[in-house]
Amino acid sequence: MKGASLGYLTREGFRNIWVNRLLSLATVVVLVSCLVIVGSGTLIFLNINSVLDLIEDQNVIMVYIKDEANQEQMDTLKNQLLSMENIDKVEFVSREEAFERQKAEYGDKAALLDGLSADILPHAYKVTVKDISQFDLTVSGVKTLENVLQIHENSELAGKLASIRDAVTYVCIGIVAVLFFVSLFIVANTIRITIYNRRLEISIMKAVGATNTFIRWPFVVEGILLGIFSAVFALGIQYAIYAVASIWLSNIMSMLGGSAVNFADYIWHIFGIFIFIGIFIGSFGSVISLNKYLKEHSNVVDND
Repeated sequence: MKGASLGYLTREGFRNIWVNRLLSLATVVVLVSCLVIVGSGTLIFLNINSVLDLIEDQNVIMVYIKDEANQEQMDTLKNQLLSMENIDKVEFVSREEAFERQKAEYGDKAALLDGLSADILPHAYKVTVKDISQFDLTVSGVKTLENVLQIHENSELAGKLASIRDAVTYVCIGIVAVLFFVSLFIVANTIRITIYNRRLEISIMKAVGATNTFIRWPFVVEGILLGIFSAVFALGIQYAIYAVASIWLSNIMSMLGGSAVNFADYIWHIFGIFIFIGIFIGSFGSVISLNKYLKEHSNVVDND
C-alpha cells in the first residue's frame, strides 16, 4: 500500500468516527464499561494481595537457640538462616526482650511472673519468609541446622494463606479473561452495525476493484482510535470511582495495620492495560466484523 493511499485511508478512519458518531459513541460506552470493570477487578486484586502480604508478614518462624550456644555459634546460625533462599530477614530476640513482652501480654496479671527471671527463656531468631507457599519446606530446612533448640511456627495458617492467594489470583484472571472476550464480542457486533450501515460504500469499493486491505484499513484505524479514546475515558472514570472506594477500603485496611493501594502507584500500569485491551479489541473487533461481512457478501478472494 502506497504512502499516499495509507494517509488517505487513515484520514478516512478519523472521518468515519465523526460521520458515524452515534455508533462510535455506543462503541466507546461499551468498551469503557468493560475496561472499568477490568480495572476495578485489578484494583480489588491488588488490595487483597496487599492484605495477604500484611498477614504473611505476621506469620513468622520463631527459632529458639540452645542455651549452651555461644555468641559465635549464634552468629553462625544467623548467617545460615540468611543464606537460605526463602528467608527474607532474621531478627534477634533476646530472652530479656521476650520476657518483657510476656509480662506486657499478661497485663494486670504480670505479678504472676514475679520471682521469675528471663533466664527461663531461650534466645531466639524471628525469621520472616519470602514465599508463603514454600513455608513447610523452609521449616524443614531450619530444623536441620545446629544449635536449634525448638521451632515455633504455624504451618496451617501458612497453608491457608497460600490457598487464599492462589484462589484470588485464579478468580481475578478468570474474571478478566471472561470480560475480555465479552468486550470483544460486544464491540465486534457494534462495529458490525457500522459496517452494515456502510454496506453501499463497501460494495462500490469492491465493484471498482478495491482490495480487502484497502477496505479494512479505515475500519482498523477507526477501531484503534475508539480503543484509545475508551482507554483515556476509562482511566478518568476509574480514578473517580477508586477515589470514593479507597475511603471505605482504607477504613478496613487500617484495622489490619495497612492502607488501601495508592492509585497513583499503578496508574501507568492500569493505563497500559487499558490501552492494550482498547486497541486490541477495537482493531481486532473491526477486522473480525469486516472479514465476516466480506465473506457473507462477496465471493471475491482476498487479493491483498
